[in-house]
Amino acid sequence: MRSTTIIMVALALTQLALADERREQTRMTTKEDRDQILQHIHSIFQAYLRQDRDAIRKTHTPDWTGFQGPSVKIERGIDAYMVNAEKSLQTLRGTGYELLDTEVQIYGDLALVYYIARYDYRDQEGREGSIPLRSIDVYRREHGEWNQCGSHITPIPAGGDWGEGRMGKSPAQGDRLTPTAATPAVGSKLTMLRSLAPQEREELLKAREAVWRAWFAGDQVALRAAIPDEAIAMDLGVADWADQAEILRRSSAFAAGGKLLGLEFPETRMQVYGNVAILYTSFVFETERDRQRNITAGRGTEVFVKHDGKWLNTGWHLESQEPAVTP
Repeated sequence: MRSTTIIMVALALTQLALADERREQTRMTTKEDRDQILQHIHSIFQAYLRQDRDAIRKTHTPDWTGFQGPSVKIERGIDAYMVNAEKSLQTLRGTGYELLDTEVQIYGDLALVYYIARYDYRDQEGREGSIPLRSIDVYRREHGEWNQCGSHITPIPAGGDWGEGRMGKSPAQGDRLTPTAATPAVGSKLTMLRSLAPQEREELLKAREAVWRAWFAGDQVALRAAIPDEAIAMDLGVADWADQAEILRRSSAFAAGGKLLGLEFPETRMQVYGNVAILYTSFVFETERDRQRNITAGRGTEVFVKHDGKWLNTGWHLESQEPAVTP
């Protein structure tokens, strides 16, 4: 009996040691992955500086999806990406860049990168300038290598710590790797590209609309339930990105004097990897404040993670495509 107990204790200790070793391996691998992904982003900027079109193409997957600065619609595929890349290469000659702030979230073989950058250029008339940029990049690991499969990059609106004219000021956030609430094991097959069944797609779209309506209504309870602690938001018309607390504050500020009159999503395209969904969408909403009605149209990239059977909104990047219209 005593020998059996000793064996059971020894087995338990061995299992604990193996679990600790696996956790340490995961932490090390995750840091290495973060470093590889950030190096890949550097390589894209460097390819633009060299005007190396082949390198630009190779640093994006054939099925790349997203929004670029010149985009007027959801871009689908590397050829569409290269059309807009060519416009940028012909218009602006890159002279330098700097990654100013990064946040990396890794879900198995899928990673999301939120970053702020400065891109220095010389235009066709020889004038020099800098563009403050913000982006959500989507990375997929295939055959052990990370490559960009989606992105939403745009100039930062004026104002805030990062807006035009403020690029020398840093909020000292720095380079971070954020723990996520529902992260599969590294290398998990859960992050393979997949299609949603009609019911699951409907659940996701309902969850997305519910977050928007809760934000406009200032519903703090609903927002806390739908937006996790690690959320990052690049909001419409606001230079600085927001964490969960700032998202709630901005929602309350709007609801104190404004209300939503209408909300539509004319087009939505999805990339779904296991329990992570990236939505590329167009939106139109009408609001009223101080008896003044405004219609805003724009485009956005939204990230949802399914955790315990519920879609959580872990991040977004929204921008307007045209000035607000007053009826």
